[in-house]
Amino acid sequence: MNKLRKILAPVALGVLALQSAGAGAQELTPVEVLLPIPEGLAFTPLIVARETGLFAEQGINVSTMVADGSGYLSQQIVAGNANFALMGAADAIVAYNKRNDVRVLFCNQVKNVYRIVARADTGITGMAGLEGRALGYTEPGGGESQLVSAAIAEAGLVVNQSITLVPIGAAGPQSLIALQNDTVQAYSSSFPDVAVLAASGIEWVDITPSKYSNVPGACMVTTEQVLATDEGLKTAKALATGWVQGQYFAIENSDAAFDQVCAAIEVACENEVTARALYKEALNLITPEAGQRPGALNRASWQTVVEIVSANGVVPADLDVLPLISGERVQAVVDAAYDGH
Repeated sequence: MNKLRKILAPVALGVLALQSAGAGAQELTPVEVLLPIPEGLAFTPLIVARETGLFAEQGINVSTMVADGSGYLSQQIVAGNANFALMGAADAIVAYNKRNDVRVLFCNQVKNVYRIVARADTGITGMAGLEGRALGYTEPGGGESQLVSAAIAEAGLVVNQSITLVPIGAAGPQSLIALQNDTVQAYSSSFPDVAVLAASGIEWVDITPSKYSNVPGACMVTTEQVLATDEGLKTAKALATGWVQGQYFAIENSDAAFDQVCAAIEVACENEVTARALYKEALNLITPEAGQRPGALNRASWQTVVEIVSANGVVPADLDVLPLISGERVQAVVDAAYDGH
């Protein structure tokens, strides 16, 4: 990490590494990454890596295209229409089940982007406390649906018998009113929705079962077909290295990283209270447990993702996830990304 601090010390003072190193003079290889939602505080490492010249140092110019949700990204990777896509771990598992050469390189978040939370004033402290209560969620088939199904089943609850599920939408007036009026006592969605509602005055207690909290969030997905070419492997190494260095910098220099994102995407920080709440959650999700590395792949947590997805019969319960996150070429990318850390 000392090496990274030396590289990025000028950034903390507001001087772009790209400018100070004169890296802009070299010709950069364009790389497009598909994202499930627009760039913002959730993708701080990406923005930091671009704005500070970390990607440029690797010889690439990274642009993004927003697709229609993580599930759509899975389809694009399977069809071979994209080389790199950042998608939810569950969708990566689904893609891998359909195309066995799908590979994950690293994760933007090492913790689940979806969660189940209860209003603090209800006294609910765990999933069992939802018996006889109503749990709000965004919509049928929403990204949180698989987590909700698995957590309800594990708690021994039965939908429409011992627990009621109510679609109340993403963070906004409708969901806020449903919570304030006690239409629902708990809520499940992605961390931006939870953070926005918290900034609106809802005090939460996180009741997500611990084993589901520590599964990977959105991760960088490609295929062996891409990695099998010299150019594809080189690009994957450059992309992973720049992004992971962006993660290290954001974790170690949170205020400087926040300023970088706000300067690059002003709309993300128009409401400072909401932006700060969202950023706090975003940093929590990219920060690994002690002794682990940002973005690192963990087989046990990926097997838990299989357990969640297989609960609805989407993939086989005995699906072997190891090839998805390993192999000679994936390891070469990992070694490059964490060189010096």
